Amino acid sequence: MIPLTRSFPPPLDQLHQWRPGDQVTHLDGRPLEDILDLYYYTPEGVRTTLDIRSADGETATVELDPGDIDQVTACFAPMEFKTCACDCVFCFVDQNPEGMRDTIYVKDEDYRFSFLYGNYITLTSLGKRGLERIKEQRMSPLYVSVHATDIDVRTRMLGIKRRMDVVAILRDLCEAGIEIHTQVVLCPGWNDGAILEKTFRELLELAAPPEDGDEVFHAVSHRGHDYDGQEGDAVELSGNGGVRSLAVVPVGLSAHRKNLTKLDPVTPDIAAAAIEQIAAWQTEARAQVGYGFIYLSDEFYLLADTPFPATASYDGFGQVDSAIGLTPRLRATWAEELEWGAEDGELPTRPLTVLTGELAANAWRREFTPVLETAGAPPVELVGVANTLYGHTVTVAGLLSGDDLRRALLELPASPARTVVLSPRVFNSDELTLDGMTLGEIAADQPHQVLVGEEDGFVAFWSQLG
Repeated sequence: MIPLTRSFPPPLDQLHQWRPGDQVTHLDGRPLEDILDLYYYTPEGVRTTLDIRSADGETATVELDPGDIDQVTACFAPMEFKTCACDCVFCFVDQNPEGMRDTIYVKDEDYRFSFLYGNYITLTSLGKRGLERIKEQRMSPLYVSVHATDIDVRTRMLGIKRRMDVVAILRDLCEAGIEIHTQVVLCPGWNDGAILEKTFRELLELAAPPEDGDEVFHAVSHRGHDYDGQEGDAVELSGNGGVRSLAVVPVGLSAHRKNLTKLDPVTPDIAAAAIEQIAAWQTEARAQVGYGFIYLSDEFYLLADTPFPATASYDGFGQVDSAIGLTPRLRATWAEELEWGAEDGELPTRPLTVLTGELAANAWRREFTPVLETAGAPPVELVGVANTLYGHTVTVAGLLSGDDLRRALLELPASPARTVVLSPRVFNSDELTLDGMTLGEIAADQPHQVLVGEEDGFVAFWSQLG
């Protein structure tokens, strides 16, 4: 059933007057679980009927002309995601400090949101009905947190009682034509070494070589693609199921781990060893399936102070939302944009001060500053902001608090001519930081101009500043 939150727009409002508690229950007599059912089962080019039940139990049926369904869905309540029942040893939600927004402490585990937005799920709460629905409605691709294919290791890492064979579930989905991107959060001493190799090899067995003309990955981010039971505009699928990739990211450890399982961080030496090992496995994968298959997040290369692989080795940057190749992709994009700007006489002219996480500041100095200098761009002053909310071990920009950013701004020498740019990753879709601050609150009473930058299109953003 799908809750309504307001009346249908004119002239459809003549069909049904909304009241609190009304729910759409059936489409052409078929029970509806959520809006995905509605999109999937709505026939094209013919009239349809919706059954609506009110809070007091009254029922009504309305007829819709072809094309009306999009107007109707705007009146539906947003889908609520199902929550995670795992107790993962590495879960970052458990490492949040107290006093944050309630949503910060919510763990999602919903295959529908994995399909729609690229959220990673463990499959632990999938159930037979969910499995069959994924296959029937072709919810592909999915994003699965595997962490280890060894059943005992995965059971301990996820903190679950029921032993489940994730490889068997993935195989079932792959054979039904579902494409899957997978992830391992690397925890030294838990799922590295021989366990990681087992994971790589068992997932590689489920990989399907792309057909001629098929993209291994999507040209743009998966998040937010259209859903009509077929391919969305941002998704190009081969129609063949298979595990398409394995992303390896380092465990994140905050200062708030009291009473949690002791975990060791990924050190520079561990990162260097992982880089060497994954490079060898990529060579093996390319020989077997035609692409690299397994990829390390940028943090490994920055930790080990090792050059990034060539951009072509990322095979289309399909896991860039997990920071897999984000830095080299931006470096290549910015270099190209600066070259175009030079040709058109539209290079940026204003010096900038960039406030970002310590990891990103390191990436700027190492990867982006040489590109800017080569292009003749103005200087960029980099400020790596220390994270007092989560502790010094957390260095990514997306986990900076508004309070830390404001503190860093106050420490800058006052200058009305200074333009300060903040990373867009510190704000959520509601334009709030983790501690609930807005840009206006962060920049209040500052003598400098404070702006939120862009990642894609950064050079154009910079050039427009004058």
